[in-house]
Amino acid sequence: MDISGIDIKRIAFKVAYYLVTLLCFGVLVWALRHAYIYSDIHTSIWVIICIAIVAYPLLAFQLIKRVKRGFNIFVAHSALLQLVPVVLAVLIFCFTPDTILYEPLSGSVRTYERTFNDLQDKQKAAALANGLAPFKSRAEIEERYRELHRKDKLVEIATNSKYVVRPLTYSSPYVVPKVEELLEDIADSFQEKTQSKAKFMVTSVLRTEEDIKKLTKGNINASTASCHCNATTIDISYVRFEQDDIRPRDTYQLRLALAQTLHELRKAGRCYVKIERKQYCYHITVR
Repeated sequence: MDISGIDIKRIAFKVAYYLVTLLCFGVLVWALRHAYIYSDIHTSIWVIICIAIVAYPLLAFQLIKRVKRGFNIFVAHSALLQLVPVVLAVLIFCFTPDTILYEPLSGSVRTYERTFNDLQDKQKAAALANGLAPFKSRAEIEERYRELHRKDKLVEIATNSKYVVRPLTYSSPYVVPKVEELLEDIADSFQEKTQSKAKFMVTSVLRTEEDIKKLTKGNINASTASCHCNATTIDISYVRFEQDDIRPRDTYQLRLALAQTLHELRKAGRCYVKIERKQYCYHITVR
């Protein structure tokens, strides 16, 4: 069909060609994202991907040159080019080892969080049984730390390969050894569930009496009888995580893994947990 010198058939086909090409590349992008997040891709597959990516523009350039030689040739070559991303997507799925494919966790965060209702009286009893007498100031902590550490009563925690200790404004990074052990177990279970090196974030640790006085001015959850004063309690954010650069996970999956882990440890009698909605954290006391 030709209207005033315009070949409608050719224009319609080109529009359809670009739309189908976009769809084919969408399939390829989806396959690459899936493989990048959930599995390890063999080096040979990445070589094929690189070759295909380099070859595709060259084939496209040849197609553009051949368009002038006839409409049928354009159709044939466009079909060939569109097969490239589709075949590549199929190869990715075929050659990705199923044994290391990440299976997203099932369940609901809300289901686990409903169990996190251990109130202050229960947590404070555990803090008094397992912890230390409150410190008046951070200077006192520094003064007594060496002796307490030598007696295996107080340890310092810091960011490592398993979890992150956020910069602390109203607390200090010291806990009784049982809390450090609990943190290690939480981190091991969390990374096992996510099958990645993602890290959760500790946002509050040991508070002195001076810290509590400053904090009560802006935080209604802060208390002079806080379990944080006994070095037995930590806060872990349920909205902030440090992603694994190689195996990034959906934030909801990270939150679900953390909730499942805390639920299991709480059920095993290792800790008490209270969710603090306004602070976006889990308030955890070792038992």
